[in-house]
Amino acid sequence: MGWRMYRWVWQVEAPLHLGMPPAGLLNRTRLYVPARTLLGALTAELTRAQAKGPLSPNDYEEVARKLGRATRLTYLFPAQRKEGKWLAWLPRHEEGKGLVWRREDGRGPVADREFRRWLLTTRAGTAIDPFSDSALEGSLREHEVVQPWSRWGEGSTPEPVFLLGHVFVRGEDGGAFQVKELFLGGETRYGLGRVRRVNLEETKRGGGFFSEVHLEGEDLEVCTQFLLAHLPAAEILKTPPASMSGALEQIAGWQGEKPWSLSLGWAPGSELKEGRCWRIKEDGLWSPAT
Repeated sequence: MGWRMYRWVWQVEAPLHLGMPPAGLLNRTRLYVPARTLLGALTAELTRAQAKGPLSPNDYEEVARKLGRATRLTYLFPAQRKEGKWLAWLPRHEEGKGLVWRREDGRGPVADREFRRWLLTTRAGTAIDPFSDSALEGSLREHEVVQPWSRWGEGSTPEPVFLLGHVFVRGEDGGAFQVKELFLGGETRYGLGRVRRVNLEETKRGGGFFSEVHLEGEDLEVCTQFLLAHLPAAEILKTPPASMSGALEQIAGWQGEKPWSLSLGWAPGSELKEGRCWRIKEDGLWSPAT
């Protein structure tokens, strides 16, 4: 049984914080949504929607298994709407320029520092001392957040910020298409991270994401020169190191109630000089196609 490919678009309706290593008192954010984060949010939303009584960890695990069998997810990247089309901005490590962002229609490159200035603002916060009902000494901090609106480096009129990616479906959709609103990332208890799905359409082309897409067979494959997900470094040991350039990151998270860690991974935007095809795993990480 083959796969079907859909582009979906989510509008950012509340500031969005997607954690990455902090810088001093500043809790920094990623500009993209990892597939693992998206999968967790979909699982939580579907489990709560289907619940007929008190929930248990087994309920979440069952929904996650169903989604894992039926779907594969790409990361979601910042996107803007131009002339009725949603166009994603994708990261690339380019020689002599470092990390830059290019839009699907070819606009760019925009340096990462400048692109972050387009999209981000900060929110100050502090813990409250329960004895004095005032700010707890030494607890002042700031969170970077992706704003729901941006000028995108052009003009003076703010435009909505969207998130664009792909979902691949085999057979039934596992419930993924039932969800039209999600809360992503951190600080969701304080109203952050709300996104709303505004478009879903089937496609057979990779647009600016992939040069080729192979949907037949058990494992779907996408072909691209620049990574658009994290790739475990151990997965590419057979490739000469000089042919890979970009950034390595320590990746960690939670698997249910247990910590989960990936020792080192190539970050989105990293470049493999000759390009190749990749498999998308259940958790959204990539591995080389044989």
